[in-house]
Amino acid sequence: MINLVQKQNIIIKHREGVSNRKIAIELGIDKNTVNSYVKRYEEDMRKLLEEHPDMDEEVLAPSIVEKPRYNTENRSISDTSKQALTVIKECLAENAVKRETGRYKQQMRKIDIYHYLKKKNIMVSYSTVKRLIRDIEKRSREAFIRQEHIPGADAEFDWGEVKLNIGGTGYKKYQMAVFATAYGNYRYARLYRTQDTASFQESHVDYFSFCKGVYRNVIYDNMKVAVANFVGPSEKEPTQALLELSAYYGFRFRFCNVRRGNEKSHVERSVDVVRHKAFTEPGDDCFSTLEEANGHLLRECMELNADPLSDGRIPDDTFEEERPLLMGAKPRMSCFMKRTDIRVDKYSTVTINKVHYSVPDTLVGNKLNARIYTGHVEIYDGDKLVSMHSRHYAQGEYVLDIYHYLRTLKKKPGALPQSSALLQSDATIKEIYETYYISDPKGFLQVLELINDIGAEDVKLALSELSRTITHDYSADKLRLVYDRQKEESETGTSRKEDRLSAKAKSTLGQYDRLRDLQTRRAG
Repeated sequence: MINLVQKQNIIIKHREGVSNRKIAIELGIDKNTVNSYVKRYEEDMRKLLEEHPDMDEEVLAPSIVEKPRYNTENRSISDTSKQALTVIKECLAENAVKRETGRYKQQMRKIDIYHYLKKKNIMVSYSTVKRLIRDIEKRSREAFIRQEHIPGADAEFDWGEVKLNIGGTGYKKYQMAVFATAYGNYRYARLYRTQDTASFQESHVDYFSFCKGVYRNVIYDNMKVAVANFVGPSEKEPTQALLELSAYYGFRFRFCNVRRGNEKSHVERSVDVVRHKAFTEPGDDCFSTLEEANGHLLRECMELNADPLSDGRIPDDTFEEERPLLMGAKPRMSCFMKRTDIRVDKYSTVTINKVHYSVPDTLVGNKLNARIYTGHVEIYDGDKLVSMHSRHYAQGEYVLDIYHYLRTLKKKPGALPQSSALLQSDATIKEIYETYYISDPKGFLQVLELINDIGAEDVKLALSELSRTITHDYSADKLRLVYDRQKEESETGTSRKEDRLSAKAKSTLGQYDRLRDLQTRRAG
């Protein structure tokens, strides 16, 4: 196809009397093409002059200055393109099946279909493949049915990801659970470290507690924490976590069709809106704790809910309309993941989600059970709680409690100074060791039992008092005596002038002073 400039040049040269052959040579255009455009020009001019005999021939008909176009209305598709069209339809149908079964990333792209056609010896250009796919998709475009939502009926849920610097540990990924009401677009969001079962359940518990009621239906997409299996093209099997939530709180759930974000459009857009509102301004991505970040996020959501929507309604007002229509609130459901038959390794740790947590060293070789909450991990020997740790997320990390290793360290005190358990201990415990027991690890192990009983700060106070005596006896027995006396004084509000250790020390100092005076007089 020639362009508009070439068409004008053909017409101008023709009017100047240049032959069609010479025009074709000068412009580098096929002679038949030149003949066609010259012929069409002459016909247009003849029709124009017949209709308007008085019109100047210099006035061109509109068709003369239009961009050249080919008539494709009656063009028939070639046999090769027909073959390609059949195969392309098969490929697109297979893509639809893959979407319905969650295999989004295994769909054939246009370029994949083009190479597939070549393998089948169907030789068409890549542009032809794109055109045929475009024509198919254009014919199959769907229409959407506008929905009217009932107050108190539907809430929508989705996850969003943000990167935050919490506690000065650098930027890490956090998962933002977002709820939006279908009726009034009232938004609520909360941050969690991972998108796992415990976080999924806890986000719902937090939301229903915040609402002081439960929506009758909750709508999800095909997230792994909600969908266990794809039973068919449109049927999904819910996870145990979702079934537990639904049974406890009494709400119904519904899944969107695969890749149909429009079926829960409120929360789809809310994820982006909340993320940009809360975490884009300078300083809005750094927090001391996760609780601080969640407080900031809630405040930003409340500001959003106070702003009018495009239809003039205010989410705060619509939520107040819905609140009396919600199902009644219930006590918080306990949310945790279970792990069973976890074997204790030689370092007296169990491995949960690739993180090692210590248990008492008397349990090496045993099989234990665990409950994994969003913030901590509980480890059980049967029904007995034997260990509890804050939950950690760095793979390969060891989370150790030095009290779990007392039995072993008593047998191997030399292992104490460089032990991971000591290095991970509370700062006060490490200070006590380095100040008073760095050359007496055996004595420190006995004091550890006392610290476990009465607390590190009380032991530190007792050590401070003992350090003022001459004896410098920091045994666990002496510390227990000092602690008991300090506790008694604190409870009775009276203080003894001296304990036996202080009196003995002062008596010794007094005798030493008298002896020194006597020697001085004799020397004089």
